[in-house]
Amino acid sequence: MFAMQMFAVADGTYKSIISEYTLAADGTMTQRVKKVLKYNTHHSFFSLFGETFVVFNPEFQTIKVDTSYTVQQDGTVIHTPANAFNYVLPSMAAKAPDYNKLTELVITHTGLELGATTYLEYTITTAPDVYGSLDIDEVIGVAGADIDKYQVVVNVPEGTSLRWSLTDSKVKPTVKGGRYVWTFTGVKSAKGEANTPCEYGGVPHLSVTTAASLAENLLPLTIETRDLCRVPAEYLLPNGTNAQRAAAIQKYIVNGLSLCKVPAYYTGNRVRQCRSVMATAYGTEPEKALAMAKLMRTEGLQAQVVVAFPAMQQVKTVRNIAEYMVLCDGIFYSVRTLGESPLRWRTAHYDFYDLGGTKIDAPANDTEIKLVGKIALSAQKAGVECEYSVTPERSSKDAGKYTEETKPYAGNGYVVYSLPDPVSGSAARWGMLSLSKERHASFALPYKVNEAYEYTVSLDGIKSVTKDVRKSIKNSVGSVNITIVNSGDSIVVKRSIALNMAVVPAGKYSELLQMMNLWNNPNYRKIVAQQ
Repeated sequence: MFAMQMFAVADGTYKSIISEYTLAADGTMTQRVKKVLKYNTHHSFFSLFGETFVVFNPEFQTIKVDTSYTVQQDGTVIHTPANAFNYVLPSMAAKAPDYNKLTELVITHTGLELGATTYLEYTITTAPDVYGSLDIDEVIGVAGADIDKYQVVVNVPEGTSLRWSLTDSKVKPTVKGGRYVWTFTGVKSAKGEANTPCEYGGVPHLSVTTAASLAENLLPLTIETRDLCRVPAEYLLPNGTNAQRAAAIQKYIVNGLSLCKVPAYYTGNRVRQCRSVMATAYGTEPEKALAMAKLMRTEGLQAQVVVAFPAMQQVKTVRNIAEYMVLCDGIFYSVRTLGESPLRWRTAHYDFYDLGGTKIDAPANDTEIKLVGKIALSAQKAGVECEYSVTPERSSKDAGKYTEETKPYAGNGYVVYSLPDPVSGSAARWGMLSLSKERHASFALPYKVNEAYEYTVSLDGIKSVTKDVRKSIKNSVGSVNITIVNSGDSIVVKRSIALNMAVVPAGKYSELLQMMNLWNNPNYRKIVAQQ
């Protein structure tokens, strides 16, 4: 059974995918896509690949389907009928009238059966002078389908400068004149595994641009009108501090304006200005970030838009921006949720830049936690007093004291109590309680940690039946040490974990798994006593 799972056939097999980009001398851009897909399972055509969805902007783009047909297993050719091509509004543009011109072409493949193969070819043409540069962002992998051959072709006028970077692959392009060809073979189905670096699933990711610099890529986002905009009065505190005013403006942007999930690429990298965003009560992520920064500056705050990119992607363009945010007084304000952007605390995975293309050095967030706790435990209650510190501090709650009084489980003559973990950023709170046994992609941890906990549990009227424990693991990923020692009417529990890498390669995943399974084992977090 195990061997069958290991070598199971993917739902679909792409015999070939060719994604060809051409930049003409007059600035016209075309993307020609060719796909040949074989259907191996019923799931492949009932759920995964029965339709193809292509989004484009008819304001400056046209689409032409050059080829679309199915070859059934017995050789019968079924051409896609006219009523299988339907143009709809993409869900990302719903409730956003200014973007209702965006169009999604839905191609319904016909004649599908086990062993059938579809042939699809279409071309998207973009008018000249829409984009300042040819920018390409290709993820080389498809969930549910193996790929025999995947080619990315870039044609530019000879002599045109081209910058590119590629993650998770050593493939190099063949170059002839202004023609660049990257060829990938034997690409396995993307697993969609959780905790992959920057959510790309550990598959190759290609970024290409003709822009000379990141500043040139980001230039369309720097255009700002000179009109005066102010946040609605009901959001502001009349005599608030800078931090309070900034938080109030963020609250208006996050809660007062709907978020339209149209990427900048589909708008031609154009953004509506603050007044329009406020008047319509919605905005794309870059629009909301620009509006937030402007509103903050209107109130006398020093604020600027900041963009986050995957750190592993060396060539960065508007197309691979991970998040837009606003930097004000050292805080990276999110436009998605209230408070600081979570990416601020993942500096091992993301790089931050201003709109001028200058990198912003965010402090390293390797985290050190120290906690000393005293617990008075009886059959009726557990009184807890903890002193702890977190470096670097993420909030006012990251240093000080934690106290609580709870009632432990008591039944059948036993008392069972689980040790507290009051620190929100600790490794125990990363949600890694049931990790898979195997891994194909690298595993991204939020940050490196060095945590040490010491609990002294004093027993009142009960007798310990907790066993002494000495557990230790040390490998290339880090170390875990756990000791539980009984001493008369008290129990001393010492726990420590150190993780010395933020991205764990798939080849070292078993070492991480061994450590986290020990660290999260509930048996080493419990005190058991007899009444």
